[in-house]
Amino acid sequence: MGQTMRVVAIAKALERRGHEVKFLAGDKLIPIIRNFGIDVIEITDLPEFNFYSGDQPDDSQQQEKLLAQIPQVMARMAQIESEIADKVRPDLLLCGSISGAKVGRRLGIPTLLVFLQPHGQKTLEMFTQRLKDHKIRAELSSSVAAADLIVVEGMPEISGGVNFEILGANAADLQGKVHFTGPLLTEYPDELPDRDILKEKFIGAKDKKMVYITIGGGSPLIGERFLQQVLESLRILPEVTGVVATGIAVSPEKIKSLRPPSNAIIQGFVPGTEMIKASDVTVFHGGSSTLMTCLACGTPAVVIPSMGEQEDNGSVLVQSGAGIVLDKQTLTPQMLAQAIQTILNNPDYRKQATKLKVMGEKYGGAEVAASLAEKLAVREAVLR
Repeated sequence: MGQTMRVVAIAKALERRGHEVKFLAGDKLIPIIRNFGIDVIEITDLPEFNFYSGDQPDDSQQQEKLLAQIPQVMARMAQIESEIADKVRPDLLLCGSISGAKVGRRLGIPTLLVFLQPHGQKTLEMFTQRLKDHKIRAELSSSVAAADLIVVEGMPEISGGVNFEILGANAADLQGKVHFTGPLLTEYPDELPDRDILKEKFIGAKDKKMVYITIGGGSPLIGERFLQQVLESLRILPEVTGVVATGIAVSPEKIKSLRPPSNAIIQGFVPGTEMIKASDVTVFHGGSSTLMTCLACGTPAVVIPSMGEQEDNGSVLVQSGAGIVLDKQTLTPQMLAQAIQTILNNPDYRKQATKLKVMGEKYGGAEVAASLAEKLAVREAVLR
């Protein structure tokens, strides 16, 4: 979901500039992308692949089995992308998959490759584990080389000491090709109504404390026990209104069957940027899309990671004084309630989150990425 949303953000910026956009997608993402008013080319035979299965992300045997499938999945994705791109013949390929850049190079179509900035060593370790297979490593390296431009959602100030040489290219190869954008959002917080107006919209009271709890965009790591803990933490905080958004991960009816307290509002897929701007605290698993939206809104958060990448994302907030990270394995409703209350009672968390917001704004977001895409398409058209 995170990778999809950063590509959607650039796509919408291009549409606002008058360009025609078609988005190649399949399965559950089709209605979500269409909800943004983007024309979708449907993939009916999209290969299914979940890197993690069940609630045990450290199952090494399962991971090895899934790793072995990656080259096959990548090959099939490249075939699908190649067939559609050859048929549609766009002026530019905006690539959310690593196979897209090679497809563009082969067909003579300029490509802009979109990446998320890694925020620490755990992300790097997970990434290098996936690169143990020489076919995957070679595919990634050649994709980076094939891309005309690389857009990175993030800011070098919060990199956690990780650089991009892991992508298979040295610093010289990436010079002039990599552009940081800060958060990539479909809509930007400063263009939205004020927090009080948004609170009135979502919880019916601008003077109440609002906690937005988002449980992820389809992660298989979320179990019933975690959902029960979230609801119980809200029961401990009757003065707070909690909006629990299930996204595409869990049916809202599932949570309602757990007898939520009266101060919990259960929603499905919601306007995330509006929710995060409205909230006094956001609670999430550390996913990249929600992290970037918190940074863009200047909203402090409680992060409950399920894997190493999410831990690194949470550390961005902790190290900046803009959030708290809790251990999912030892989590109790009391611990979550206390973390929420700590942020609510200490204005320094929001002050530090606001500093991150200002830092990200100087990189320009989706509008800068769209401008880079335009210049690339024009440059290549002139060369042809």
